[in-house]
Amino acid sequence: MPNEISKELIRQIDIISMVLDKSGHYSEDEIADLFSESLPTVRRDFAKIREMGIALHSTKRCLFIEQKIPTKLLNKLINTYLALNDTEAIKNLQGISKIFKDHTLSYFVQIVKSINQKTIIEFDYEKDSYGTFVQRRVTPIGFFKTNRSFIFVGLEDEDLDKVRFYLIEKIRDIKFTNRKTKIRTLPTMYEFLKDSWGIYQAGEVVNVVLLFDKKCTHIKNRIFINNQEIEETDEGIYFKAKLKVSNEFISWVLGWGKKCRVVEPVSLKNDVKRIAAEILENYKGK
Repeated sequence: MPNEISKELIRQIDIISMVLDKSGHYSEDEIADLFSESLPTVRRDFAKIREMGIALHSTKRCLFIEQKIPTKLLNKLINTYLALNDTEAIKNLQGISKIFKDHTLSYFVQIVKSINQKTIIEFDYEKDSYGTFVQRRVTPIGFFKTNRSFIFVGLEDEDLDKVRFYLIEKIRDIKFTNRKTKIRTLPTMYEFLKDSWGIYQAGEVVNVVLLFDKKCTHIKNRIFINNQEIEETDEGIYFKAKLKVSNEFISWVLGWGKKCRVVEPVSLKNDVKRIAAEILENYKGK
Protein backbone atom coordinates (compact mmCIF):
# COMPACT_ATOMS: atom_id res chain seq x y z
CA MET A 1 0.00 0.00 0.00
CA PRO A 2 1.46 3.40 -0.91
CA ASN A 3 2.70 5.65 1.90
CA GLU A 4 0.97 8.77 0.57
CA ILE A 5 -2.71 9.14 1.37
CA SER A 6 -4.42 10.26 -1.84
CA LYS A 7 -8.11 10.80 -2.53
CA GLU A 8 -7.93 7.75 -4.82
CA LEU A 9 -6.66 5.58 -1.96
CA ILE A 10 -9.37 6.88 0.37
CA ARG A 11 -11.97 6.14 -2.33
CA GLN A 12 -10.60 2.61 -2.70
CA ILE A 13 -10.89 2.03 1.06
CA ASP A 14 -14.44 3.39 0.90
CA ILE A 15 -15.23 0.88 -1.87
CA ILE A 16 -13.71 -2.00 0.11
CA SER A 17 -15.74 -1.05 3.19
CA MET A 18 -18.97 -0.83 1.18
CA VAL A 19 -18.52 -4.20 -0.53
CA LEU A 20 -17.53 -5.89 2.74
CA ASP A 21 -20.52 -4.35 4.48
CA LYS A 22 -23.00 -5.38 1.75
CA SER A 23 -21.47 -8.14 -0.32
CA GLY A 24 -23.31 -8.64 -3.61
CA HIS A 25 -25.29 -5.41 -3.22
CA TYR A 26 -23.41 -2.95 -5.44
CA SER A 27 -22.78 -3.10 -9.17
CA GLU A 28 -19.84 -1.45 -10.92
CA ASP A 29 -22.18 1.20 -12.36
CA GLU A 30 -23.63 1.98 -8.92
CA ILE A 31 -20.15 2.45 -7.45
CA ALA A 32 -19.25 4.80 -10.31
CA ASP A 33 -22.45 6.81 -9.72
CA LEU A 34 -22.00 6.97 -5.95
CA PHE A 35 -18.50 8.43 -6.29
CA SER A 36 -19.32 10.54 -9.35
CA GLU A 37 -16.53 8.83 -11.30
CA SER A 38 -16.38 7.16 -14.69
CA LEU A 39 -16.61 3.40 -15.07
CA PRO A 40 -12.95 3.14 -16.26
CA THR A 41 -11.86 5.07 -13.13
CA VAL A 42 -13.61 2.77 -10.67
CA ARG A 43 -12.39 -0.27 -12.61
CA ARG A 44 -8.85 1.02 -12.07
CA ASP A 45 -9.78 1.28 -8.38
CA PHE A 46 -10.90 -2.36 -8.43
CA ALA A 47 -7.56 -3.35 -9.98
CA LYS A 48 -5.67 -1.42 -7.27
CA ILE A 49 -7.77 -3.12 -4.59
CA ARG A 50 -6.87 -6.52 -6.02
CA GLU A 51 -3.18 -5.46 -6.01
CA MET A 52 -3.53 -4.93 -2.24
CA GLY A 53 -4.30 -8.65 -1.96
CA ILE A 54 -8.08 -8.30 -1.65
CA ALA A 55 -10.08 -10.71 -3.82
CA LEU A 56 -12.66 -8.26 -5.18
CA HIS A 57 -14.66 -9.73 -8.03
CA SER A 58 -17.95 -9.32 -9.88
CA THR A 59 -20.60 -12.04 -10.20
CA LYS A 60 -23.83 -11.38 -12.10
CA ARG A 61 -22.76 -7.72 -12.29
CA CYS A 62 -22.55 -7.42 -8.47
CA LEU A 63 -19.36 -6.94 -6.44
CA PHE A 64 -18.16 -9.44 -3.83
CA ILE A 65 -15.25 -9.85 -1.41
CA GLU A 66 -15.65 -13.42 -0.24
CA GLN A 67 -12.26 -14.01 1.38
CA LYS A 68 -11.64 -12.56 4.83
CA ILE A 69 -9.16 -9.66 4.83
CA PRO A 70 -6.08 -10.54 6.94
CA THR A 71 -5.81 -8.61 10.21
CA LYS A 72 -2.49 -7.01 9.20
CA LEU A 73 -3.98 -5.59 5.98
CA LEU A 74 -7.20 -4.51 7.75
CA ASN A 75 -5.01 -2.68 10.27
CA LYS A 76 -3.32 -0.76 7.42
CA LEU A 77 -6.64 0.13 5.81
CA ILE A 78 -8.13 1.50 9.04
CA ASN A 79 -5.01 3.41 10.07
CA THR A 80 -4.67 4.90 6.59
CA TYR A 81 -8.30 6.03 6.56
CA LEU A 82 -7.84 7.60 10.00
CA ALA A 83 -4.64 9.31 8.76
CA LEU A 84 -2.57 7.54 11.40
CA ASN A 85 0.78 5.79 11.07
CA ASP A 86 -0.15 2.77 8.96
CA THR A 87 2.78 0.73 10.33
CA GLU A 88 1.49 0.87 13.93
CA ALA A 89 -0.68 -2.12 14.70
CA ILE A 90 -4.04 -1.88 16.45
CA LYS A 91 -3.30 -4.59 18.99
CA ASN A 92 -6.92 -5.48 19.70
CA LEU A 93 -8.06 -5.42 16.07
CA GLN A 94 -8.57 -9.17 15.97
CA GLY A 95 -10.94 -8.91 18.95
CA ILE A 96 -12.74 -5.93 17.40
CA SER A 97 -13.13 -7.87 14.13
CA LYS A 98 -14.72 -10.80 15.98
CA ILE A 99 -17.40 -8.43 17.27
CA PHE A 100 -18.07 -6.37 14.12
CA LYS A 101 -17.11 -9.08 11.58
CA ASP A 102 -17.40 -7.83 7.95
CA HIS A 103 -18.66 -4.45 9.20
CA THR A 104 -15.35 -3.60 10.95
CA LEU A 105 -13.84 -1.43 8.22
CA SER A 106 -17.23 0.07 7.35
CA TYR A 107 -17.84 1.15 10.95
CA PHE A 108 -14.50 2.96 11.16
CA VAL A 109 -15.12 4.62 7.79
CA GLN A 110 -18.65 5.71 8.70
CA ILE A 111 -17.60 7.04 12.11
CA VAL A 112 -14.96 9.21 10.41
CA LYS A 113 -17.60 10.47 7.98
CA SER A 114 -19.98 11.23 10.86
CA ILE A 115 -17.23 13.21 12.60
CA ASN A 116 -16.56 15.22 9.44
CA GLN A 117 -20.24 15.75 8.66
CA LYS A 118 -21.21 16.39 12.33
CA THR A 119 -24.05 13.87 12.22
CA ILE A 120 -25.52 11.97 15.17
CA ILE A 121 -24.56 8.35 15.87
CA GLU A 122 -26.77 6.04 17.97
CA PHE A 123 -25.54 2.84 19.62
CA ASP A 124 -25.91 0.60 22.67
CA TYR A 125 -23.14 0.88 25.25
CA GLU A 126 -22.81 -0.91 28.60
CA LYS A 127 -25.72 -2.21 30.66
CA ASP A 128 -27.91 -0.66 33.34
CA SER A 129 -28.65 -2.22 36.75
CA TYR A 130 -31.25 -4.46 35.10
CA GLY A 131 -28.74 -5.89 32.63
CA THR A 132 -30.21 -4.01 29.66
CA PHE A 133 -27.98 -2.19 27.17
CA VAL A 134 -28.32 1.60 27.34
CA GLN A 135 -28.81 3.40 24.04
CA ARG A 136 -26.55 6.41 23.55
CA ARG A 137 -27.22 9.32 21.21
CA VAL A 138 -23.83 10.84 20.47
CA THR A 139 -22.39 13.77 18.57
CA PRO A 140 -19.00 12.39 17.44
CA ILE A 141 -15.86 14.45 18.01
CA GLY A 142 -12.94 12.15 17.21
CA PHE A 143 -10.85 9.08 17.93
CA PHE A 144 -8.16 8.65 20.53
CA LYS A 145 -5.74 5.80 19.98
CA THR A 146 -4.57 3.91 23.06
CA ASN A 147 -1.92 1.23 23.36
CA ARG A 148 -4.39 -1.53 22.58
CA SER A 149 -7.50 -0.06 20.98
CA PHE A 150 -9.47 3.05 20.03
CA ILE A 151 -11.46 5.40 22.20
CA PHE A 152 -14.36 7.10 20.43
CA VAL A 153 -15.02 10.58 21.85
CA GLY A 154 -18.37 12.34 21.68
CA LEU A 155 -21.07 14.42 23.37
CA GLU A 156 -24.11 12.57 24.67
CA ASP A 157 -27.54 14.08 23.95
CA GLU A 158 -25.92 17.12 22.30
CA ASP A 159 -24.86 18.35 25.75
CA LEU A 160 -21.48 20.12 26.00
CA ASP A 161 -21.23 19.04 29.64
CA LYS A 162 -21.53 15.37 28.71
CA VAL A 163 -18.17 14.56 27.16
CA ARG A 164 -17.92 10.78 27.00
CA PHE A 165 -15.25 8.28 25.99
CA TYR A 166 -16.30 4.92 24.50
CA LEU A 167 -14.14 1.86 23.91
CA ILE A 168 -14.83 0.95 20.29
CA GLU A 169 -15.14 -2.78 21.04
CA LYS A 170 -17.90 -2.18 23.62
CA ILE A 171 -20.19 -0.45 21.13
CA ARG A 172 -23.18 -2.51 19.97
CA ASP A 173 -25.97 -2.10 17.39
CA ILE A 174 -24.55 1.09 15.90
CA LYS A 175 -26.76 3.27 13.67
CA PHE A 176 -25.47 6.15 11.55
CA THR A 177 -28.06 8.88 11.10
CA ASN A 178 -28.22 11.85 8.74
CA ARG A 179 -29.22 14.23 11.54
CA LYS A 180 -26.82 17.13 11.95
CA THR A 181 -25.94 18.18 15.48
CA LYS A 182 -27.57 21.35 16.80
CA ILE A 183 -24.27 22.45 18.35
CA ARG A 184 -22.79 25.11 16.09
CA THR A 185 -19.23 25.03 17.39
CA LEU A 186 -17.96 21.68 18.58
CA PRO A 187 -14.96 21.53 20.90
CA THR A 188 -11.77 19.99 19.54
CA MET A 189 -9.93 16.90 20.76
CA TYR A 190 -7.17 19.20 21.98
CA GLU A 191 -9.63 21.07 24.19
CA PHE A 192 -10.82 17.78 25.69
CA LEU A 193 -7.37 16.41 26.41
CA LYS A 194 -5.05 19.39 26.97
CA ASP A 195 -4.91 19.01 30.80
CA SER A 196 -5.66 15.29 31.02
CA TRP A 197 -3.35 12.40 31.69
CA GLY A 198 -4.01 10.32 28.61
CA ILE A 199 -7.76 9.99 28.10
CA TYR A 200 -8.68 10.40 31.75
CA GLN A 201 -10.76 13.48 32.54
CA ALA A 202 -11.16 13.24 36.32
CA GLY A 203 -9.59 15.60 38.85
CA GLU A 204 -8.80 19.29 39.21
CA VAL A 205 -5.96 20.93 37.27
CA VAL A 206 -2.98 21.43 39.64
CA ASN A 207 0.75 22.13 39.41
CA VAL A 208 2.56 18.81 39.69
CA VAL A 209 6.28 18.47 40.45
CA LEU A 210 7.92 15.03 40.47
CA LEU A 211 11.56 14.22 41.15
CA PHE A 212 12.94 11.20 39.27
CA ASP A 213 16.12 9.28 39.95
CA LYS A 214 19.11 10.45 37.85
CA LYS A 215 19.15 7.07 36.12
CA CYS A 216 15.70 7.69 34.59
CA THR A 217 17.26 9.53 31.64
CA HIS A 218 14.63 8.27 29.18
CA ILE A 219 12.13 10.60 30.92
CA LYS A 220 13.85 13.48 29.12
CA ASN A 221 12.88 12.12 25.69
CA ARG A 222 9.21 11.41 26.44
CA ILE A 223 6.28 13.79 26.01
CA PHE A 224 3.57 12.83 28.48
CA ILE A 225 1.57 16.08 28.34
CA ASN A 226 1.98 19.18 26.17
CA ASN A 227 2.80 21.66 28.94
CA GLN A 228 5.45 19.54 30.70
CA GLU A 229 8.89 20.85 31.67
CA ILE A 230 11.92 18.64 32.29
CA GLU A 231 14.90 19.89 34.31
CA GLU A 232 18.10 18.00 35.15
CA THR A 233 19.69 18.88 38.50
CA ASP A 234 22.18 17.39 40.94
CA GLU A 235 19.23 15.98 42.91
CA GLY A 236 17.74 14.21 39.93
CA ILE A 237 15.36 14.90 37.03
CA TYR A 238 12.42 17.21 37.74
CA PHE A 239 9.15 16.74 35.89
CA LYS A 240 6.78 19.73 36.06
CA ALA A 241 3.31 20.04 34.51
CA LYS A 242 -0.22 21.34 34.98
CA LEU A 243 -2.63 18.43 34.79
CA LYS A 244 -5.74 16.75 36.18
CA VAL A 245 -4.71 14.36 38.94
CA SER A 246 -6.74 11.20 38.29
CA ASN A 247 -6.49 7.74 39.85
CA GLU A 248 -4.73 6.63 36.67
CA PHE A 249 -2.07 9.31 37.12
CA ILE A 250 -1.53 8.28 40.75
CA SER A 251 -1.14 4.66 39.60
CA TRP A 252 1.45 5.80 37.05
CA VAL A 253 3.43 7.59 39.78
CA LEU A 254 3.26 4.54 42.06
CA GLY A 255 4.49 2.35 39.21
CA TRP A 256 7.89 4.07 39.38
CA GLY A 257 8.40 2.91 42.96
CA LYS A 258 11.28 4.64 44.74
CA LYS A 259 12.58 6.09 41.45
CA CYS A 260 9.94 8.84 41.63
CA ARG A 261 9.06 11.18 44.53
CA VAL A 262 6.17 13.64 44.62
CA VAL A 263 7.33 17.16 45.46
CA GLU A 264 4.06 19.01 44.78
CA PRO A 265 1.18 19.18 45.48
CA VAL A 266 0.82 18.01 49.08
CA SER A 267 -2.53 16.39 48.27
CA LEU A 268 -0.89 14.14 45.64
CA LYS A 269 1.95 13.31 48.03
CA ASN A 270 -0.57 12.28 50.69
CA ASP A 271 -2.55 10.18 48.22
CA VAL A 272 0.58 8.29 47.14
CA LYS A 273 1.63 7.71 50.76
CA ARG A 274 -1.85 6.53 51.72
CA ILE A 275 -2.14 4.07 48.83
CA ALA A 276 1.42 2.78 49.40
CA ALA A 277 0.56 2.18 53.08
CA GLU A 278 -2.62 0.32 52.09
CA ILE A 279 -0.60 -1.89 49.74
CA LEU A 280 1.90 -2.70 52.52
CA GLU A 281 -0.98 -3.43 54.92
CA ASN A 282 -2.25 -6.03 52.49
CA TYR A 283 1.01 -7.98 52.87
CA LYS A 284 1.36 -7.85 56.68
CA GLY A 285 1.83 -11.26 58.22
CA LYS A 286 1.92 -12.98 54.81
